[in-house]
Formats: sequence, structure tokens, C-alpha cells
Amino acid sequence: MSTTEKKKPKKEKSSEIDLKKLKKEKEISDEKLKLIEASIKGLEITAEELKSTLPVDAIIIKEDLSKDQRAVLELEFEDELPAWVKRPWMYINPNKADQVESWLQSWSAIVLDYSRIFVIHIININDLRSDHPFNNKKLGKRLTLAQVRSVIDHLVQQNVARWLDEDTKTRARIYWKSNEDWADALLDFMIETGRVVEVHSLYDLTQMDQDWGVLPADDLIIVCEMLVERKVARWLNKEKTIIQFEADKVF
Repeated sequence: MSTTEKKKPKKEKSSEIDLKKLKKEKEISDEKLKLIEASIKGLEITAEELKSTLPVDAIIIKEDLSKDQRAVLELEFEDELPAWVKRPWMYINPNKADQVESWLQSWSAIVLDYSRIFVIHIININDLRSDHPFNNKKLGKRLTLAQVRSVIDHLVQQNVARWLDEDTKTRARIYWKSNEDWADALLDFMIETGRVVEVHSLYDLTQMDQDWGVLPADDLIIVCEMLVERKVARWLNKEKTIIQFEADKVF
């Protein structure tokens, strides 16, 4: 071989996962082991087999909460509302440029609080403007669709929202907590509850009665990818639906 000829780098083995060791050291079901083994060997799996590991993509709205839950959260939300929601002029578009920015910022803060308190990740602007204070029945005032869209546009510019339908602008993802913060929260929960020693599917993560359980599926995957990039977790199958936390790198 010529000295100028470079050696080809060795391909990283996809079968680094020791199934026997994994089964011995981790709490893992036979179903997950079967999927991991199929992934290692490059075997085809059916959509039905994969389905049990996929996240539940539930869109939560206030009506999904129980009557008691809504009552408690509505009181909390009401307590956080600023006094200006009782002022009729806040439902009118200001004329001066500096006032427009302040108006947008004020309503944006309320949208974020609303989404955070009711744990809503995707809002429909028609539903939003039916709720107080966007629809203020005491004042007989209600934000128009155009006004609500301008508020969401402002949130998009602040990188805390994105439209899910750019053409109609009726549904938006609201990032009242960043995906980075969700990654921290998920990891902290796993450590505090001792679940870092378990192997989890994305579906499992949606069934832990935690707020990330109702994250949109694509965001939950992004959150897990962040933990993998931090090298405190790794995917165990090529479909990226089964994840293992690296306990030795966490503690």
C-alpha cells in the first residue's frame, strides 16, 4: 500500500448492543428486546409491532380537563391576569408604533401564561378567542381573529411559537417551555425516580403522568434527541422509538 494511501475508517458496528447484558442489567420487556434485536439484525418489523412503542400524539384542550381541574386552573390563571384586562381600550389596536409593540407584548404574555397554566402546547385561535380574557364578556369586548393572529405572529418572531398551518394561520405550537428545558425536566425525573435503569419506549414516556406526556410527538422525539446528543441517553433501535439512559454518565 502506498504511504499516501489512506486507510479506510472502520465502520462502527450497529450491533454494539449486548442483548444478554441489556436484559440482565436493565428492566426491559420481551417486546422491546424483540424490536431491538430486529433493528440490530436489519430485519423488517411490521407497523403493528412498532406501534406499541410510538408516542401518543394527543392535542390537549381545556375541555379535556375535568371540571374540578378546570376550576382550579382557571382560578390560578385569573390570579395572574394583569389589571389592564378590565380596560376596554386594550381590545383596540393602538395607532402609535411604540404602543403597538407594547400591546403585542402584553397580549403575548397572556397567551404564554394561558398555554403554560392549562398545559396546552397547540392552540386553535378560534378556541382561544372564546376564552377569557380574549373574550371579555363583562366588558363586551373580544379580540378579532386578525388581532389574535398578530399576537401569535409576534410570538413567532420571538421564537416561542410557530404556525402549524401557514396558509390559514389557525393552529400554532406555543413554546411556553423550551425543548431544552423539557430535556432537563425529563432527565431530572428519570434520576429522581430511579427510572434511569429502565429501558423506555416513546410511548412509555407519554404514560408517566408528566407534562411532557402531552408534548407533540415530533417535539418529544427532539427532546430525546437532545439527551442523546448530550450522551446521557442512546437510541436502541434504528426507528428511534426505544431509548436507554446512560446511568453511568448521569451520576
